[in-house]
Amino acid sequence: MDIIFLNSKTGEQLTMPVTPSEFRVEIGRAVTQLDMAQTGQVNLPGLEALFNEQQTFLLPSSARNYTSAGYGGDPYGIVDTLTRWSQSGDVLRMIVTDTPVNLPVLLAPVRYGEQDGTGDVYVTLTMRQYRELAAETTEQAATGNAGRAQPQETKTVAAYTVVRGDTMWGIARRYYGDGTLAWKLASYNSIPNANLIYPGQKVTIPDRSLL
Repeated sequence: MDIIFLNSKTGEQLTMPVTPSEFRVEIGRAVTQLDMAQTGQVNLPGLEALFNEQQTFLLPSSARNYTSAGYGGDPYGIVDTLTRWSQSGDVLRMIVTDTPVNLPVLLAPVRYGEQDGTGDVYVTLTMRQYRELAAETTEQAATGNAGRAQPQETKTVAAYTVVRGDTMWGIARRYYGDGTLAWKLASYNSIPNANLIYPGQKVTIPDRSLL
């Protein structure tokens, strides 16, 4: 399992070098509790709760046998990237491979530091789910009455570049935790044969609900 951040605005991709020993996701609806004079407390479904998680990641000072493939041992390079994304307000796609987690998030201010004299850096990220609302418009009805359109939620997407050895099945499993979505992902990208992709090919990774 890897935790990956994709920046669809800049095309950058960052894989955290060490996966935390524990990672939790809480998604669902809030529950509103009311106190009724006659019946006592009543629980009612509230608004949809957005993902909001704080996680501390280890950034080793050098590549080790437990770091992700390709990690070059540059912890402050990762800190600089995360800080830049947070300061610019870029919407990131947070993906936890081999799981269904694939969410658009914003990064709150990044906190980091060293604590054991090894040169390893510990960075704490607060990831808050992003929801984009389309601008409201006012439409004039035939009767002359103005109607206001409801804000529409849009789904951000990320891009993946195929490398040698990739399969559409593997890409779907990596980003959605389900390889059987390979054909839907191929169809979304207008790829006629899900079994035929080539290095350098661009694959758009949409929100799962769009497949």
